[in-house]
Amino acid sequence: MKIGIVGYGSIGQRHANNLRGLGHDVSKVYDPAVERAVAFERLVYESDVEAVVIATPSPYHEGPLRACIEHGKHVLIEKPISTSVGMLPQLLDEADKKNLVVMMGNNLRFHPAVQRAKINIDSGAFGKPIWAQFTCAQKNVKYRDSVVLNWGAHEVDLAIHFFGPVSKVLCANIDDSDLTERIADFVVLHDSGVRSSFHLDYITEVEIREAWIACEHHNIGIDFLGRRISMGKFVEGLGGSYDEDYIEEVKAFVDRIESKVTLGATGRQGLQTLKVLTDVRSEAGVL
Repeated sequence: MKIGIVGYGSIGQRHANNLRGLGHDVSKVYDPAVERAVAFERLVYESDVEAVVIATPSPYHEGPLRACIEHGKHVLIEKPISTSVGMLPQLLDEADKKNLVVMMGNNLRFHPAVQRAKINIDSGAFGKPIWAQFTCAQKNVKYRDSVVLNWGAHEVDLAIHFFGPVSKVLCANIDDSDLTERIADFVVLHDSGVRSSFHLDYITEVEIREAWIACEHHNIGIDFLGRRISMGKFVEGLGGSYDEDYIEEVKAFVDRIESKVTLGATGRQGLQTLKVLTDVRSEAGVL
């Protein structure tokens, strides 16, 4: 398959290399940081590529998404889908009318512990989920965007993946003292009745990324970094690496285009997540 890349920073290069490794033609690459927009229009939007990966900075996602849909290209778009809702509902409606795939770059859905947890939650093996806690904390000064929009785009997506849509943001607190939104805590209520709480920060010296899900009969714990899952007293190491998760992600994107396999987050789910994140920031008074 011929696939173009829009935005050739670290994540764009990762996707390009993985797709090439899978045998796809990724010769149409555009980096808006160093090339003119007219070159991008000629080389990607109007080329014969079937699909495009959008990996530009988050505030600049909507324009490329609109152009891809106008030109009939399937899209893998990095998280978050954007930083504001804007015209996204209309664009996703248009993509549906054209039978175009819009998939989110939420690679954590391909983490083996997440997949194992999803199977057990959906089967009801441990009883009904009651509450969940998601923590993503690490010191990382390179990020300049909101910790909610960055880490939150992954963690909230996982909560929606496990428990369904969010009906309400119950409370939110964000440290915005230096306008970088480096630390945030918030709680949301799902339509299913599950409450999910989140701690996100750019400050903690020791990296922590985990999720705890309390069900009626057993708890489920996910250690993302250690790639382990605990279910009750049972702990299992699942191996693999984030590199492998990213490969599975682009495989799923191609599969969705070729056979409508439904793994991965959809554009609609990306929009659901964005609405939660903007509601969190609004509740905390930083919008």
